[in-house]
Amino acid sequence: MFQKFLFTLHRFLTNHKGKMDLRERIIENASALFFQKGVKSMTMSDIANELGISKRTLYEVFRDKEDLLENCINMHITKADNTIQEILEHSENVIDSMMRFYALSLDEMQTVNRSVMYDLKKYHYRLYKKVEQNQRDDVFRLLPLLNKGVEQGLIRKDINFEIILWLVKSQFRALMNDDYFPWDKYSMNDFIPAIILNFMRGIATPLGVKKVDDIVAKMQNKTDRPKERTDKI
Repeated sequence: MFQKFLFTLHRFLTNHKGKMDLRERIIENASALFFQKGVKSMTMSDIANELGISKRTLYEVFRDKEDLLENCINMHITKADNTIQEILEHSENVIDSMMRFYALSLDEMQTVNRSVMYDLKKYHYRLYKKVEQNQRDDVFRLLPLLNKGVEQGLIRKDINFEIILWLVKSQFRALMNDDYFPWDKYSMNDFIPAIILNFMRGIATPLGVKKVDDIVAKMQNKTDRPKERTDKI
């Protein structure tokens, strides 16, 4: 009897783990699809086909598209929070932290379809407000960091940090929502570094500006460095 109980328990745990693994795989892959192709254009059938699973299996794990989309957003927010915490723990100073944050933003905005926020606002307004609130929270999460930068002598103290953060946030937001920009001539990779560097140099002390320029120089050296030959002579 006890052996039968153990066997039943093992089967339950194995099945449960399998469902959890499938759930995580769906969220991971669906997130990439939503970000790359937009929210409206991706149907549950498309996602099931991309994952190589049946539509029925997908609906067994997620109630509907909005349920799946919300889980994707939650995963993205959690990953971003973990990455920010990791950056804070391993950065040498506030300038280093801020530059890493914005490098992360550049990478993210280059890979996200600009229609995502529009689609969320028009078709999934509740989730749009959730994302918007998280972006608002980002502003207040950065305020203590900038105050720490003042203590380190790297950030100017004659600035209203909240206003400045809202301004740079609004610039990022405009890039994701506005067709006014000449996208036939410039890309995200052109606009975002310009926004970041102007922002960082504007709020930094002379010592902070030097650190910004040192980081930029290091990044350019890595980019310009020729690739090592891997073929044998």
